[in-house]
Amino acid sequence: MAKKVKGKSGARDDEARIKQSKKESRARAKAAEKVRRKAERKAAKAIQLAAEETAQKLVQCARASAESISRIQASRSVEGAWDLHSHSVFSDGSKTVDELIAEARAAGLARIAITDHDTLAQLSYVRERSRELGFPVLAGTEVSAHNPATGRKVHILAFGLEATPDGSGPLERLVAQTLFDRTANSLWQAWVLKCAGAEFSGHTISLDEVVAVAGESKGVYKQHIMEALTRRPQTDPDYRFCYQCLFKGDGVAAHDIASPVAADAVRAVREQGGVPVLAHPGQMDSWDAVPELVEAGLMGIEAFHPDHGPQDTARAFELAGRFGLFVTGGSDYHGKYGDSPAMGTCFVMPDEAGERVEELFRIEKGLR
Repeated sequence: MAKKVKGKSGARDDEARIKQSKKESRARAKAAEKVRRKAERKAAKAIQLAAEETAQKLVQCARASAESISRIQASRSVEGAWDLHSHSVFSDGSKTVDELIAEARAAGLARIAITDHDTLAQLSYVRERSRELGFPVLAGTEVSAHNPATGRKVHILAFGLEATPDGSGPLERLVAQTLFDRTANSLWQAWVLKCAGAEFSGHTISLDEVVAVAGESKGVYKQHIMEALTRRPQTDPDYRFCYQCLFKGDGVAAHDIASPVAADAVRAVREQGGVPVLAHPGQMDSWDAVPELVEAGLMGIEAFHPDHGPQDTARAFELAGRFGLFVTGGSDYHGKYGDSPAMGTCFVMPDEAGERVEELFRIEKGLR
């Protein structure tokens, strides 16, 4: 059978239809692209408005929280308050346990905590003096640690602990290495300064003098070195200048030690029967560690601290509410070895600390 052959007019018609079809396809694609772009602009604008609205709400909430905390702080009084963070001669403080208790009484505080660094060896003595002097004291410790995700330091206050006869408890084993390393590092720093001929107002340093200054401390700290060298309080401008030159940046004694992982420290506190509290998160910017620490067993957070502003305090309260933590507060008093001028410089009120901290004091009565 013979095939039909299109004429010229038929071919032209087909070509016209193809062109028309392509034209219509391009028109539809262009229209679709226009609709898509309009939708994207609309969505982007909606997202931007939502983000701005959320940001405004967050700012408003932060301001409201800060204003609320400021109002609370303005009406707070040291009389009857609790200072739950201080250091004695057993670590890097210049005051004895008896002196801390006497200063707390004079300030009008009702209760305190003595939380010397990385040791449990002093706990029984602190409890003994507390009972003999008739003043409620939480005998605790402050554990040096770090957040491996950021490299920043994290400090954990620990309460409700007892030391074991042979130092074999989980937390004791963890802090023993820190204390050993810190003492070795401090003695090395003192030796380096002696070899370098470091002096302050014509006075040079000796290792014997540093050890004598450390006295009852369970370790040797930079504060002991600076006391032996300067005989000035930490708040003295010349002390600060000397400290920065020797121990910071390119200073001849600028060297620090390693510390445990913060989550491990929290777990060790819990394993030894204690109650872990995140210390001064605003000072060390350790906020981002909170979720992991809660998972490890964190139970409290320090809201009131000399280095915390109203926003830090508000943030601590917000995290406490979100994760079911109790709040504490304290002066972080080190006597002349620190910036805080006195016991009671910073504190927590009984109603702010709540029943869970009240329970710690009840437990304390039965601890050795």
